[in-house]
Amino acid sequence: MTIKRAGAGMPSRGFPRASILVAVIAAAAGLAMLTGIAGGLVRIGWTHLLPEHFVAPVALHSALMVCGFFGFGIALERAAALKKPIAWAAPALAACGTVAALALQPGLASLFWLIAALALVVVYAEVMRRAPALFTAIEGAGALAWAGGTLWWLLARPFSTVVAWWASFLVLTIVGERRELARFVPLSEKARRSYIAMAVVQGAALVLLALPGLEHPLAGGLWWLSMSLFAGWLLRYDMACRPKVQRLAWTLHTARSLRLGYTWMLLAGLWGAVNALRGMPLDSPGPLHMLLLGFVFSMVFGHAPIMLPALLRTPISAPGPFAFVPVGLMTLGVALRAIGDMIGSGGVRAGAGALQAAAIITFAFTMIRHLRR
Repeated sequence: MTIKRAGAGMPSRGFPRASILVAVIAAAAGLAMLTGIAGGLVRIGWTHLLPEHFVAPVALHSALMVCGFFGFGIALERAAALKKPIAWAAPALAACGTVAALALQPGLASLFWLIAALALVVVYAEVMRRAPALFTAIEGAGALAWAGGTLWWLLARPFSTVVAWWASFLVLTIVGERRELARFVPLSEKARRSYIAMAVVQGAALVLLALPGLEHPLAGGLWWLSMSLFAGWLLRYDMACRPKVQRLAWTLHTARSLRLGYTWMLLAGLWGAVNALRGMPLDSPGPLHMLLLGFVFSMVFGHAPIMLPALLRTPISAPGPFAFVPVGLMTLGVALRAIGDMIGSGGVRAGAGALQAAAIITFAFTMIRHLRR
């Protein structure tokens, strides 16, 4: 997730009232993330991590992470960039959905999240009205995927369909925003056409998965193939992967994180496509977790030093020697998780999950430390 201006050169104004309001609303997203992390750990073997009366929200692990945390964060970023009061409806509704989910009201939570997703679609439509652009259309398609996945969840459709639409929400948003950041760097006609073609392939796969009775592994294979195509395109054309570009401090951190993320996305797509040829479902844990943890969280780690200073209107200090440690922990955790899934070892999966949780928490403290300094 990105923001449109960096905070490194901004004057230190502390945290104004608007930022306090953002922090209060964001508390729900933080709670969603922590609950989602704990739920994920319980599901892969850390069964005694939570007291028994706290285990119930574990079933909402995926919804809390995608809708409560990432959906909220993307909607909040877009609202801050658009500077329109109506744009704040999406993050506010997403936060309400998180509260409902934690209160064990999944039906109410799904309604809140569905309306939040539709509100985000309206926000992108307003952006398109102001300044039509291909990358905004891709981001808007991502918001539609969030709404679609939440609707299928509300209608109790197969979870493989739900997770595909939700994952496409994250992927399309990231792919659109990466192109938005480089909008002043022209693309060749070949690159532009391939960019559009990949989005069409993924959209077609989502439609096939949504049709009743067509949750076939081959439809999932087409979806996974689109992920590999997107990853290959990003590795070829994204600014973070351009050679002979001098990068320092957080810019270097961002480039390294993004390259790792694109690599994980490429591998996840290939693994998922092979699984589809073997008749395995789209939501098989190996490639899915490689995509959501390896790719998506690498994007979070890479973009947070850009997004947070701009959103909170406070500068960030230069990265220290340990700033890249959380990325390294997550990389090791994703690799171990893949090994654990391949050999069917619960112990390896549990250890990998602990590393991944430590990476996320360590990164949060790293950002707080650098922002306070």
